[in-house]
Amino acid sequence: MRKRLQKFSQTKNCFCRFLYYLCPILDSTKKEKMKLEKFQKYNLTFAVLPFLSLMIFHFCYKYHFFLQEQNQIFIYSKQYFFEYFSQNGFLTAFLGDFITQFFYYLFVGPLVTSMLIFFTALELRKILNNIFSINLSFFITLTIEILLIFTVFNNNFRLDFLLTVFFAVFSYRIYSKIFKKGDFISASICLIIVYYSAGFAQIIFGFLFAAKSLKEKKLKEFIIIPALVFIIPLFGQRYFQTTYKNNLLYPGVYSPKLPDLYTEFSYSISTEYYFKHFEKLEQIALKQDTMTAQSGIYYNMIQAQKGILPEKIENQAIPELGTLIHIDENSPSEAIFLMNDFYYLIGDMAMAERAAILAEVFSPKNRNVKMLKRLCEINLVSADTAIAMKYVRILEKTLLYKDWAKKHNPYSLDEKVKKEILEKRKFSNTSKSIRISDNCREILTELLESNPENTVALDYLLCTDLILGQTQTFKADYYKFCVKNNRERLNKLYIKALQK
Repeated sequence: MRKRLQKFSQTKNCFCRFLYYLCPILDSTKKEKMKLEKFQKYNLTFAVLPFLSLMIFHFCYKYHFFLQEQNQIFIYSKQYFFEYFSQNGFLTAFLGDFITQFFYYLFVGPLVTSMLIFFTALELRKILNNIFSINLSFFITLTIEILLIFTVFNNNFRLDFLLTVFFAVFSYRIYSKIFKKGDFISASICLIIVYYSAGFAQIIFGFLFAAKSLKEKKLKEFIIIPALVFIIPLFGQRYFQTTYKNNLLYPGVYSPKLPDLYTEFSYSISTEYYFKHFEKLEQIALKQDTMTAQSGIYYNMIQAQKGILPEKIENQAIPELGTLIHIDENSPSEAIFLMNDFYYLIGDMAMAERAAILAEVFSPKNRNVKMLKRLCEINLVSADTAIAMKYVRILEKTLLYKDWAKKHNPYSLDEKVKKEILEKRKFSNTSKSIRISDNCREILTELLESNPENTVALDYLLCTDLILGQTQTFKADYYKFCVKNNRERLNKLYIKALQK
């Protein structure tokens, strides 16, 4: 009986110890209980915000993340990898680009971003609890977490910014555990390491260290370490041969913005066209009370491919065709991307290549993967094998586009791709005249002179005549390209115009 009681007592003690470590609230004072309840409440708050941001990012902002993936191509090569070492912040810049390539899958961007914000807030709260009161540390952390969420809404946002913030907080957390006294020498060495590997993370690291030093009344460290934050980039400026500001703030600092839903809508239209989700794009465009210029042009491009453009524009209040748009170096990126798709559709490879190169030039770091693919397709249609192979070799060194590159290799074209290229080549512009303008009338007439069977170009020419109210020009074009070639296109809109 005594042995049983001893065994029960030991079991009870073990169980109590387990509960003690698992939930300290069981063996604490009322004050400690309240403190723990605050921790739990605050942790829940930090978890709820990223969850809400995840929902917003995924359902309202996912096309922004996809555009980030499109605007940078991650190449698996030694030369590409060693380029990162030419600038401070190489680690977060490299990791940011590496992870961003998976934003191709629309759910990855919102998920990764929300998780980074959550873990940054969690680690920051643990640091600030040792410097300020629980309430104040909660308020500061919550404010920073909200600012980080709104920074993601910035159209120029890149993942390496969040990674740098997280790296700063996490590296200081590790430092404070290893060097509990926080001496000047160890902090200086860590500051240099953080500067070289994570860029502006050293600013956050330095000021966290300064706040802790002030609390502990270490005036020497409080003054010197923040000063070093601004002195180190002066030496880095010479080594990396860039401006002081770029050295201090690399890989990039972005300001918080309110959600730009108009731009998100614009990205959704171009992305769905890119994936050839034509039915979905039509649904998005038709949901609008009045189509935007971009959605109207993409909607009509789909109708033109179906051969029913005249029937559709008859029911549109303000038909948008894209034939009256001119692009140059001052045009917005949305217009350049749009006209690239338009020129490729009607068959003018020279203008499509011009638009693709413009889009590539004005993309961050000139690495827009969509335009690389388009330039490859253009040169395949133009039968310029050497240039097409240049783009194929680049895309072969990627993770997500190597299969695409394999199918578009000019020396071993996939059968389906070969059929598409030959079909596109049949309707391309074969005129040898040098054109110095992007006057769409000239482009369309040259395309029809090259191949009168190009019904897409024909419909765009005739519909543009009618939109401009030029009935006599319409009749002349109809006679020249339809009647004379025995290819009359009789539909309600054209018949009505011919009868005037």
